[in-house]
Amino acid sequence: MNETTFSPIAPGRMMFERFMGRFEHCNVEAVLDLFAHDAEVLASDRTYRGHDEIAAWLAAGFEADGPGLLVSTDLFIENGDVVRFEATVATSDGDVRQVYGVLVLAGGRIVRYIPGVLADLNGAA
Repeated sequence: MNETTFSPIAPGRMMFERFMGRFEHCNVEAVLDLFAHDAEVLASDRTYRGHDEIAAWLAAGFEADGPGLLVSTDLFIENGDVVRFEATVATSDGDVRQVYGVLVLAGGRIVRYIPGVLADLNGAA
């Protein structure tokens, strides 16, 4: 009999996959469900704390950019409860960006998220 064994998916990889998958649907509540209630998003403009502020930040981003479809994961490093990634994402209107992020996890939730854009691949500065 030929047995197949499956390796469990590391918690950080699983969270990354869920996070990116939920962004594709522009559903604030679904993405927010991944965050701890006292989580922080350390964005380039300011720090957003707690579900209310993070929900408003997500809604504004979805309104401005639409869904972000994961084209490729260009870098993925999981070190304990910290996940670092670089990815290429495309929006529904055809914009393509290279983004990065750091997810800090605790208790199966995101407690801190640092997002950013590495490059706008559409020729805009």
